[in-house]
Amino acid sequence: MKRIRISIFLIWALSSNMTFAQRTLAPGLQPYAANLTYTVVKALHRAGFDMPSMVAPAAKGAAPRSVLQLDSTKTFYGYNLNAPGDSTPLFRTIYKYPFDDTKIEVDYMFENNAWLPQAQTTLVSDGQQRLVEVLAEVYDPVTQKYNPDSRLEIFPHGDSPEHIDSFLTYLWDSTIMDWHIILSVRNAFDAQDHLLESVSSFDYFGDPLIFREVYSYDANGDNHLIEEFAILGNDEFPSSRTDLVYADHRPIEVTLSVFDSLGLSPQNRDNYSYTLFGALRKNLKFEWNAANGTWYLYQTIEYNYDNAQRLVGKETAYLPSGAPEEREFVYYVYIDGENLSLEWFYLWDEDQFDWVLDSKKHYYYKGVTSVRPDPVTRALAMWPNPTSGLVQFALDDDAAVQVFDAAGHLVQSRLVQSGQTMDITMLPAGIYSVTARQEANFYTGKIVKQSDK
Repeated sequence: MKRIRISIFLIWALSSNMTFAQRTLAPGLQPYAANLTYTVVKALHRAGFDMPSMVAPAAKGAAPRSVLQLDSTKTFYGYNLNAPGDSTPLFRTIYKYPFDDTKIEVDYMFENNAWLPQAQTTLVSDGQQRLVEVLAEVYDPVTQKYNPDSRLEIFPHGDSPEHIDSFLTYLWDSTIMDWHIILSVRNAFDAQDHLLESVSSFDYFGDPLIFREVYSYDANGDNHLIEEFAILGNDEFPSSRTDLVYADHRPIEVTLSVFDSLGLSPQNRDNYSYTLFGALRKNLKFEWNAANGTWYLYQTIEYNYDNAQRLVGKETAYLPSGAPEEREFVYYVYIDGENLSLEWFYLWDEDQFDWVLDSKKHYYYKGVTSVRPDPVTRALAMWPNPTSGLVQFALDDDAAVQVFDAAGHLVQSRLVQSGQTMDITMLPAGIYSVTARQEANFYTGKIVKQSDK
């Protein structure tokens, strides 16, 4: 977890946000970022950036600025492990707003029945609410301080809300106690703000990797071709090309080909379809099978929207060659406008032939459903105490109850409804710690289990 921010910022830097095609990882740099984990990609995707394995829906235009201010989020996982509704805390992020142009995100992980700090990210915006600087720090449990980890400097293009002239990505070098630049990107535009050229310089373990991408446009003003070149000294060599096909100025097919010893060879292809209001409806991903000269479909992504044109469902199917299909589904719930209330993450169970809840992410807003940055743990009233079996709790709503032995091991867990009892008859005699969770509220107490003899 301590190095997660390096990967996040590296992949952010490697993915530009100027055009649809360029939101994916630059082809020439893909092999050097192959160690990035799915969780990092997913975290960045939730921040609104398109990634190679998680293409976000097409934008519907600028939404009205919300009056709600995000206070925190919590993610719970492991539902139905021991009883219906059972779950365990996993991640938590708290948001702070010290200045109008500054937001601070503090990440925690739930371990040993406590929230442990992991990282802190400071995001600075300009007067047009465009991100211009990001500073990531990781928590050192020994010194109990946050140490510098990575930094981005972003230079927007004129008054454009999405184009950027350049950005720089730094990593902190604890040896020299200074920032070390790892990647820089420079972009050039024409008078109509069409991206013409992008030059990336990446420090790969001390060796610079330099790529230049050249953009070409058709008579409709659509970017139909991206040619990539690798720069070695004073020489340039073609490394890849991306061909794009459009309908109503929206890309419906994007094909990447790479140059190898045999010349130009197909690599992968994406096909897209859209809703009537212009949002991405379906994405089909293909890989080229050189052995038989055909395209192989390896992933599909489908998006569903409500009557307000908000994304409410995303289903992803993984189709590995020679292996069973895997499917996942994310269901989104909104509290107001575009403000999320819940994300439900499901996995497909082939044995049950049904979706199984895997995790939930809760969103809390200031003045609506906010939680304390440092929640107060309340006493959990239980009776009878001591008990030889059945336990009743003073809770006015459903709660996830967990029982831990003296060594801190989870020995029993279940969802307890208001007025229900919990049976611990099968547990050995001894003293147990009990916790109960109702959304953002936590309760704890101890109970004595007597011998039933």
